Amino acid sequence: MNIFKVLASGRKSFQEETASAILAWLMNPAMEHGLGSILLAEFVRDLSGGSTCPSEFKALPGRLTPRLRNENEDVPICRCALEYNVGTGFIDIVFFIDQWMLSIENKIYAASIGDTQQLAKQYQGLKERHPDLRACSVFLVPIEGGPEVPDPLVEETFGNLSVAPGDFKQIVTWQENGRNGAPSISGLLQRILTQESTGRIDPVPEYTRHTLKALVAFIESGFEGYEYNPAVSGGGLNDATERQLTVAEILQRDEGFVGVKAGVSGLLQMPIDIMTRHRFQYTSLDMSTKRNWIPVKQFRRLVAWRRGDRPDIAWEGTLPSAVLHKIAGDYGAKVFIGIKGGEAALRAMPVETIHEKQWQISTQQPTPQWVAGDTFARILEQKGKLSIVSQTAA
Repeated sequence: MNIFKVLASGRKSFQEETASAILAWLMNPAMEHGLGSILLAEFVRDLSGGSTCPSEFKALPGRLTPRLRNENEDVPICRCALEYNVGTGFIDIVFFIDQWMLSIENKIYAASIGDTQQLAKQYQGLKERHPDLRACSVFLVPIEGGPEVPDPLVEETFGNLSVAPGDFKQIVTWQENGRNGAPSISGLLQRILTQESTGRIDPVPEYTRHTLKALVAFIESGFEGYEYNPAVSGGGLNDATERQLTVAEILQRDEGFVGVKAGVSGLLQMPIDIMTRHRFQYTSLDMSTKRNWIPVKQFRRLVAWRRGDRPDIAWEGTLPSAVLHKIAGDYGAKVFIGIKGGEAALRAMPVETIHEKQWQISTQQPTPQWVAGDTFARILEQKGKLSIVSQTAA
């Protein structure tokens, strides 16, 4: 049994406030988990690996290590605050370690990233409330669909945060990532478990050990509960489904969510004659943080595009090459595809590798690694014809 998946199996999604409380509990040396300061010290050590990290912060992990005899040791004062009010907003987690403030803004779903000025506002409020303390601002975000480059909204929000000299900032992901030097919570927890099993750290209480294992699995699943993995009802429907509707019936609605196997990617690869006849799962519940549920308004635009129109679509997500080739051809320089290494890497990539990959698409270009759609389409055409998603019956 995974207690975290049980908690996420209700009709509402797993809440970010709960994830923050669990993480703060594990990192707080004063809690009853039996880890002491190990997790907090390792997290701080991960953050101190960057070139912008001040030497004073890099010294904190060693000072957090417990000593049997500490009469003359410089033991830091450490306290933790959840939902910390700084006037300009509430920060999910703040650790105060002597002259340092370690603030963590937590997002477990990409859909919850809204105000791209949020980090900047929080940092401003934190510094105004504690002008004599130095700050490390952490943006803790999910990795969805195994992207090789960061989500554009994450990059924009993080880029809008400017810190004062002596302070620094860092992106951390929940799931393991492909970013050079970017820590992950999943990787950190797995490292603690490995160190404990090989005797490199003191034994961890059995309950805590199983809790860490369950949390790693839950994080890597994208914080999903049991009921949303396979279909669970006798009719093969998700429990949230209120009725099944055809495309024609959905086009008459303005609100709600449509359940599609594999989400947007599945809808865009579905042969159009099958799509037209298919009865999709529909619900009026808020499924914005659940996978494979598409808002009705977005569903209508995607169907219009499949039928040959070019509606205004805010393309975001992770899609296979064949689908992206068609989108890039239709929308050209209005879309961007995230490729680690940018255009040069795409040109050097074997066509077989391109076929196998899933790529991120966005209407923004946060970094030069994002290649414009028309360039992406042209390079793929030069490399050879791809199996492009059909706009007619398959």
